[in-house]
Amino acid sequence: MTSQLLTLHEQTLLQRSTACSRRSTFETAAGPLILQSFCSPALVASLKAEGGLHAFAHFSEREHQLLLGIAERPDCALTLAYTPGGEIVGQVTLAPADTWWQGVANTYELAIEVSSHWRRLGIARQLLSLALEHPVVEEMVLAAVGLSWHWDLKGSGLSPFRYRSLLAHILEPYHFFECLTDEPN
Repeated sequence: MTSQLLTLHEQTLLQRSTACSRRSTFETAAGPLILQSFCSPALVASLKAEGGLHAFAHFSEREHQLLLGIAERPDCALTLAYTPGGEIVGQVTLAPADTWWQGVANTYELAIEVSSHWRRLGIARQLLSLALEHPVVEEMVLAAVGLSWHWDLKGSGLSPFRYRSLLAHILEPYHFFECLTDEPN
């Protein structure tokens, strides 16, 4: 039996992804959350980024615009955690890998963020589980690039070593492993 390699931007996958979009609820000590995979631009536009969501764009308003742009791209998949009141408190993005992965087919980068106000509640694991359960993920090479300038060392109270260990621990159940590079960050 042969397997055809798929990518997120293929029309058939987009049709399957929309049909396979999953929504669930997750109870936390801080309140209930809605988790949604393969988020549409319309859904993202109807939500707002919670104030502690700022690792990639520094301000929650710009973070929201970044997430909306990701949802609009046919080659990306966005999984969100948001409150019943419509505040985004966490996200996982699968996007085509940066150019330094050029030549490696079906390579995607994974990004994950949980609001500083909603951490240590199990949200990251729930988001990853939902984002990575789609069958097409089995055909991908996923890279989680841990660039330290995105790490919230101050807000977390962790040293760089402990923060790195935390990220490795979160990703380990999904069979990620460390690959050393010459990237200083």
